[in-house]
Amino acid sequence: MSMFTRCISHYCSCRWRLCYMCFTALLLLQALRIDLSMAFVCMLKTPNRTTDGANFTRENEQCHRLQNHSLNNNFEGEFEWSNVLQSNMLSGYYYGYIASTMFGGVFADKYGGKTVLGGTLLSSAIFAILHPSLTRISAYFTVALRILTGLVSGPMFPSVLSLWGRWAPPLESSILLGVTFCGQMLGSILGLLISGYLCAYGFDNGWGSIFYVFGGATLLFSLVWFYVVHDNPDTHPTISQRERSYLKRNITSTKKVKSIPWKQIMLSSAVWALIIAHTCLNWTDISFQLLLPLYMKEALNIDTKSNGLMSSAPSIGQIICLPLIGRFADWFISKNYMSKRSFRVLIQSLCFICLASLLIAIGFLECSQTTLTGALFLLSGASISLHMSGFNVNHIDVAPRYAGVLFGISNTFASLPGLFAPLVARAIAPNGTQREWQHVLFMCAAFSVLGAILYAILAKGDVQAWAISKEDSAEDGCQEEPMNLENKG
Repeated sequence: MSMFTRCISHYCSCRWRLCYMCFTALLLLQALRIDLSMAFVCMLKTPNRTTDGANFTRENEQCHRLQNHSLNNNFEGEFEWSNVLQSNMLSGYYYGYIASTMFGGVFADKYGGKTVLGGTLLSSAIFAILHPSLTRISAYFTVALRILTGLVSGPMFPSVLSLWGRWAPPLESSILLGVTFCGQMLGSILGLLISGYLCAYGFDNGWGSIFYVFGGATLLFSLVWFYVVHDNPDTHPTISQRERSYLKRNITSTKKVKSIPWKQIMLSSAVWALIIAHTCLNWTDISFQLLLPLYMKEALNIDTKSNGLMSSAPSIGQIICLPLIGRFADWFISKNYMSKRSFRVLIQSLCFICLASLLIAIGFLECSQTTLTGALFLLSGASISLHMSGFNVNHIDVAPRYAGVLFGISNTFASLPGLFAPLVARAIAPNGTQREWQHVLFMCAAFSVLGAILYAILAKGDVQAWAISKEDSAEDGCQEEPMNLENKG
């Protein structure tokens, strides 16, 4: 069998087909997650602010947004909502998301990630399609829809981790998760770019088409999901015997869990390392997702058509780096150059420290430095992508059997920034001045430094004793095969 044939066989295997499906699912769900952020640009009327009302002077406002106000006067939105109402709309997704993400992990590990994530896709699509008509009835319907969308979306990441806890061999986990989560990044890129275009040229006043396009695409994909995806190798009807044997030798557990050791989980330092790192990183990541279009508009005075492209730069950086870092991580660990724990700590520390440095630099950008702005946003995304081979895959390292539950727990805490980041940002930057936005960015940098310190102290790299069940103990001694295509199904 030639090398080319082996590569085709490898990347068309059932686990890689699952990877492509999860990639697409996260792409669509991420687009639905951020659609309102970009829709705001063409939904909202431009507020009439005076220099006195905004309470800033020429000296503390670098971009002089009010002087250039005429540049953005070619479009007028339908709605005039207060900053508090806008913040609650952006945060509404996370009100529901926090309530369901932990339960999503439990349900996925007990009943299967296929059904849980499929339900998320179907429900999110329906809510998106309802958005334009209900928003025009009342702004509070928008808040309600965002809460409901968050409620049904909470299980998406725990479901993905639950699926990979049963499908990903240890020496392929970083690359499989890296490619999978590229879907989330591409969802941000395409969501912002397509939304920016639809905002200017789409039907239903531009912003309405955003919800119809992404909602319709997600609805169609949800039907494909239920047909193609299976919870584990044992239930897959077309998997080859070679791949099934390879996965059985290398995966600790493919079974659904019957009970969960909650006490041991919550007392484990390995779990708290995941919670802290996830929460600290998400403060910055969610701020980028929800607030970057507003930052580009208010502080840097980027026009609407360019806003989508510039705001997607962090996601472009992530989608470029995620597969590369995942492949490097799997290769590095297979060579035993350092322990798995040491490598996870090293890569996660680099993620946090590089990100904090870039955030501080971004705070001092001027509106004329558009090229440098794009470059720093791109590097910020590249820095964020390091977390996939740091704490993210560490969920599978320490408890592959309960990966969905663990991610549900850490993601519950990590969703709190979704509630507070928009509210805090609008409280700190009510007028959208450069100096106000600097404080928002510096706060994100402080969370990154805190996360680096605490993760380095608490993190673990091996399967924890409480994560090994009696039914799996016979399989724990299995040897991992070398990382080459000849040994893979």
